[in-house]
Amino acid sequence: DVVPAIRRWRRQGLKVYIYSSGSVEAQRLLFGYSVEGDVLDLFDGHFDTNMGLKVESKSYRRIADRIGCSPEDIMFLTDVTREAKAAEEAGVNVAVVVRPGNMELTEEEQSHYSLVTSFHQLEMAGSA
Repeated sequence: DVVPAIRRWRRQGLKVYIYSSGSVEAQRLLFGYSVEGDVLDLFDGHFDTNMGLKVESKSYRRIADRIGCSPEDIMFLTDVTREAKAAEEAGVNVAVVVRPGNMELTEEEQSHYSLVTSFHQLEMAGSA
């Protein structure tokens, strides 16, 4: 569901970035040789922990500055609630992706965050 959703967002004029604890080089290898083939063209950029730790809100503000938009114009998808909390504190919109094998969410986390089980559930709007 990920690649078709990203293709749809790109057709809508949205930009898509990756922020991973894996290095930018590792991300390029992963997305250059994925089971879907080379999907690097789907991404406008890659960020790693050179921007800061994913559990620190300043990292998300740095990324917003780097891509030239306000945090409120960003949707961050994660399966780690500590990352979601940091992004939210930076003013970024957040959805927690719930997939088999992910850590269980507490009832409080389930009620606090927007939850998605499929990227098809995400309807994005805008141009950033």
